[in-house]
Amino acid sequence: MHPACTWAAMDVFGCKEVKMTKSAVFGLKSVLSITGIMLALSAGSAMASTVTTTSVSLPNGTTSVNISDSSQPIDGGGSSITTGTIGLQTNIGSLSTYCVDLFNYISTGNNAYTFTPSTLSAGQSFTDATNSNANATGTFTVAQVNTLTALLTNGTLQTQSIVNTAALQVAIWETEYGTAASNGSYNLTSGSFDFSATSDSNSAATLTQAQAYLNDATGYLNGSAWVNATWLTNSTHYVELLTSTPAGTQNLIYLATPEPSTIALFGVGAIGLLAARRRKLI
Repeated sequence: MHPACTWAAMDVFGCKEVKMTKSAVFGLKSVLSITGIMLALSAGSAMASTVTTTSVSLPNGTTSVNISDSSQPIDGGGSSITTGTIGLQTNIGSLSTYCVDLFNYISTGNNAYTFTPSTLSAGQSFTDATNSNANATGTFTVAQVNTLTALLTNGTLQTQSIVNTAALQVAIWETEYGTAASNGSYNLTSGSFDFSATSDSNSAATLTQAQAYLNDATGYLNGSAWVNATWLTNSTHYVELLTSTPAGTQNLIYLATPEPSTIALFGVGAIGLLAARRRKLI
């Protein structure tokens, strides 16, 4: 535990430890130890300057889709694009990530990559400066960040099957590169950036599921009636962007939970509860 945490805790409780029962002393030590670990873990998660990988895998399998792009230079496109979860083994644990960069690549196997992590926010770039299209630029908007957060917060709770995880990736790409209607909804199969199924047996089901996920995250028109979104965000989840350093590898996103501040607050709450117990035992 960092000395500052210890001294801060002592200041809260004062110097009357001699009047505490043995059970209270034991409880205090236990909670302080647990809280110290929680604070250390939360600080490490929030303050890590780099994320490094030892291996990259496709843990849930993949399927393929076709992407058609007819207008915007920031969009990627092509036939039989692989879609699915990208699993990273890293210095901060195992991460289930998704691609936000259609212009660069990442390879599976025992590969070492380095990323700079940051909370996803409006104004950040989809891709880095080194890509297959020199004109490929583009930044996240507030609406996109909100939709992506809703997608990841709820989509990762679904059964982690080939179709479901591939659909979540497709929904992420559509949110980035597609054009939302005035009501904020998306249509995967129309517009200047759209998808079609391949001969892969899971491809058509993936697109159907991806559209359902987008409807859940943004709301949609059912005939002339508007159906509100059911996939909402909450304060205990946030999306983290992994920017490749040096440039040239896919940028990725993943759901980071619980939020570091939530862990810290839980630890402080545990101390508060023990303090109340202590007053009764003195």
